[in-house]
Amino acid sequence: MLQSIWRFCGSVRITFYLLMLVSFNLAIASCYVKSNPHIFSPLNNLLLQDWFRLYGKNNFDKIWWLWAMFALLIALGFNTGICTLDRIRNLLTNRYNMDIRVVLLKITPSFIHICFLIMLSGHLLSMISGVNKTIPLTPELEILSPIQAKVTDQHCDYFTSPELLKGHLDQCTVSLKLQTGREELMKQLSILNPFTYQGFTFHLTRAKKSGEEGLQIIIKRDPGLKFILFGFTILILLMLWYFPKLQKNTKGG
Repeated sequence: MLQSIWRFCGSVRITFYLLMLVSFNLAIASCYVKSNPHIFSPLNNLLLQDWFRLYGKNNFDKIWWLWAMFALLIALGFNTGICTLDRIRNLLTNRYNMDIRVVLLKITPSFIHICFLIMLSGHLLSMISGVNKTIPLTPELEILSPIQAKVTDQHCDYFTSPELLKGHLDQCTVSLKLQTGREELMKQLSILNPFTYQGFTFHLTRAKKSGEEGLQIIIKRDPGLKFILFGFTILILLMLWYFPKLQKNTKGG
């Protein structure tokens, strides 16, 4: 019974159907997102659970596709994991009947699938536990606890030419005094020159207004990024080895 369920969940036919459903769901999602930007735009700056509490729970008729997407991706993840484990197990069982180079070539797609699952898990981790907070630039900054921050100096340069940009903000540098408990640190932050402190990345950006009053600080923490970068790096290295080797073997090299 369990073996039948395992084989069913790891079926390639199920993979095909899941991919078709994901594509269909994404097509529907594009219509909802385009027609309801006031609901979905805050997802860029809020954790998934916070966004659902503020925007999602009262608009289920517009966000139902999101939960369907999560269900489909989880099912696809299980399906991919089962297929991968079955393939690795079969290859390792028959490894003594094949040349080691053949085994490596055959097992590489399975490792690529594992990298895909690692990256997918990293995206989910970022959505439920990351930080993406935007605050206006003021002398006393409301930074995430337990970090305290204060602007000690600020210098901005403005365009003098061409005429179209004259008077608009060119670059701004802000000196920040950061404190966590007894630890105190001075940092300089400028546009396109972020820094990292206590696992948080600080970015200085222009707001919609121009000038000093139009500056804002974006504080980010992306715990899933290391998983995404790790999975992506290994995936690229595997593909750089796999496809030339496959092409060489196909040509009889």
